[in-house]
Amino acid sequence: MKPTTSKDRKRTPRARRTNAERSAETRGVIIEAAIELLFSRGHSATTTIAVAARAKVSRGAMLHHFPTRVELLIATAEHIVKYQREQRREKFKDLGVGLPRYYAGADINWEVQKQPATIALLEIMLATRSDPELRKGFAPFIKQMREMRENAAVGVAGDLGVSDKSTVATMLYLHQATLRGLAIHLLCTGDEKGVEDARKLFTHYSHAFAEALMEEEKRKSPKG
Repeated sequence: MKPTTSKDRKRTPRARRTNAERSAETRGVIIEAAIELLFSRGHSATTTIAVAARAKVSRGAMLHHFPTRVELLIATAEHIVKYQREQRREKFKDLGVGLPRYYAGADINWEVQKQPATIALLEIMLATRSDPELRKGFAPFIKQMREMRENAAVGVAGDLGVSDKSTVATMLYLHQATLRGLAIHLLCTGDEKGVEDARKLFTHYSHAFAEALMEEEKRKSPKG
């Protein structure tokens, strides 16, 4: 059989995309532009006009997909939360179970927290303080984050071999809040060494606390 040449390929018509595919692509481009602006310029500068310009789409296309700024920000938050969940799942899948996976989790979560998309999500979260409509729209994400943390606590408790899932959930809450704070501090100060030193020290404390929970569980267990 004669091999296909570049000339032959030019003659082969490209498969036409459906309207749904084109719409999804445009929507994705707009959301990515919103993330870039939230990260680089903050919430106040992330207007629908600025996002449309960054995404290189018309004002009409923007309004078709996101009639209001709040709808754009909520869709962006939804995209980021889904991406974070998938990213964590991918990074954890080959780590097996047990204490080593718990230890690796600290580094994985830090990599996620300092990404531009996560900073963009924090910009949206902070903006809910002064925007009642955005706060109302963001409420389901707060609930979703809580449920994700509670589900994660079940897995972490299993890795540590402890039964106190409530304390584990609180520990994960502290981890998330601390890493978010360090990510914001890094963004504002650029003090990479100071932030990394603080993160390592916090990780040491979290490991020690987890190991203390494991020892407490052993003491509670009946002697065989």
